[in-house]
Amino acid sequence: MTMMNGQLNGERRAQPRICIVDDDEAVGQALRLLVRSFGWQAESFPSALAFLAALQAPPDCLLLDLNMPEMNGAELLESLAARGVPIRTIMITAQKESPLLVRAEAAGARAQLTKPFDDEALKTCIESVLAA
Repeated sequence: MTMMNGQLNGERRAQPRICIVDDDEAVGQALRLLVRSFGWQAESFPSALAFLAALQAPPDCLLLDLNMPEMNGAELLESLAARGVPIRTIMITAQKESPLLVRAEAAGARAQLTKPFDDEALKTCIESVLAA
């Protein structure tokens, strides 16, 4: 088999799958639509617990709100790490510095976007994390 554009002849590479976890439903929906407009698959979840309940295969990238009720973003990453499920994660937060952010980074978060951020910053951040 020969390679063409990084793909095997006759095989198509699936679009990256991006999951969004944010307890603000409007934010989750907006991010899902934005990520899809970039050409990637996107799913959104209203909580960390909903994401865990639906998780069958790890996404290529996770956009994760840091501050959520029931289970925050750091706790979700710690839970995934304990299960041996590493996921390239971008933390979304309004706080530039937080003990939760330090925990999330220790549990494997690869990048951080501070609210508010623009569309291009999100796209660039996702591309960077996917390429790593």
